[in-house]
Amino acid sequence: MTANTSRKTVVSGAAALVFLAGCVAWVFPIQTAAATGNWALPSLSMAALAVALVLAADWPWLRGFVVVFAGTLVLAWARTPDAHTSAPHFAGVSLGLLSMTLVGRFADSHDRLRVAMLAFLGGGLVVLVVGVIGADFQKLAPFAAPLTRLLPTVSLGLAGLEKGHVNPNALAASALLIAPLGASILVLRTDQTFDRLALLPLACVVLVTGLLVLTVSQSRSGWLAVWLTLVALLVFGLRSRVWRLVLGAAVVAPVLVAGASVFLLARETFLLHADKVWSTVHLRGIIMLSGLDRLSESPWLGIGLNQFRAVYALPLPVASTSVGHAHNILLQVALDIGVFGLAAYVCILGFLLARAVRIASGPRTLASAAAVGAALSLVAVTAFGLADAVALGAKIGLFQWAAGGLILGAGRVDALVLPRAGQETGRPPEKPQ
Repeated sequence: MTANTSRKTVVSGAAALVFLAGCVAWVFPIQTAAATGNWALPSLSMAALAVALVLAADWPWLRGFVVVFAGTLVLAWARTPDAHTSAPHFAGVSLGLLSMTLVGRFADSHDRLRVAMLAFLGGGLVVLVVGVIGADFQKLAPFAAPLTRLLPTVSLGLAGLEKGHVNPNALAASALLIAPLGASILVLRTDQTFDRLALLPLACVVLVTGLLVLTVSQSRSGWLAVWLTLVALLVFGLRSRVWRLVLGAAVVAPVLVAGASVFLLARETFLLHADKVWSTVHLRGIIMLSGLDRLSESPWLGIGLNQFRAVYALPLPVASTSVGHAHNILLQVALDIGVFGLAAYVCILGFLLARAVRIASGPRTLASAAAVGAALSLVAVTAFGLADAVALGAKIGLFQWAAGGLILGAGRVDALVLPRAGQETGRPPEKPQ
């Protein structure tokens, strides 16, 4: 073992310990504060940021974006008057960045990438099942009652949940982050025996569970995100004519159904649904306008992490409504950490998506399946964020950063086969990072 390899092993081991300790303190902040004091969570968050910057050295451009992003995070957290509300979100983003770079560093071979994909799918399946169990069944789809009656109603008691229950829209966002990798693995499947026995069955279960969760949650933002993701995939990807036809039909069908409903539904039923949609759109429009007003007060640095709830103001009759975010991810990030932080956030996403597109342009491999699935997760959650948001530091957001790590790892694995596949794909060889 060379000195450089030994150093990387030590750094990766230290990063894993910081990540595990940080996750415990993040998920159980009250218990952690009672046992160790209020210093533990912020200290572990700062350590996670520092280690993430060290691990990001393998990707210089990404590291530059992360430096700016991390700087705005620290500044936003430090200037927030209420540390109780900002510290968990600061921890969530810090641990997310660490998970991205840690997964990207770990998944540097086919076997390790396979382990990372299995962990993502397995952890995601647990989150989806626990999310359904912890959701408020009264807010879920009525037609799902036979299914939900079979499950216990449990108040998870985790910090940040509304009355201890999972919000249906958050449940839908979880499915959007996790299910695309399952779909990608099933479409771009490999011929490895282990994959047929483990990876493919797990991917199938995750995909089916994700679709059921989306259906049960009745999240209009979730299904709109699915439709927009399919449109993006139809426009920018899919060389196969068969799949382009299938996706084209999936994109056009909802539009035709929506148009036909005008004539097929009874007038009273149609007006009732139209009124619900208009009320939702109108309320979210007002919320976004309120967010723009708050942003205009401090555009460069933002108003502080998770502070929109404290400064949110709406006219009657919805003035008492509790709103945790601005219902638009770009606006919410700008509110949290300012326009410089937003620019860095967009650059990080752009770097990851560009890397995934490059990998997807090659042959079908395990790396391409990981890159495509993770990229679709990022596209789907961003599309979801056009009318809702997985705010910075939200617990489910950890999967968004982990998906970025899968793309980074897939890029390392893809680089190993480029010298052999370069002539077939027309892509220039790339040195392993």
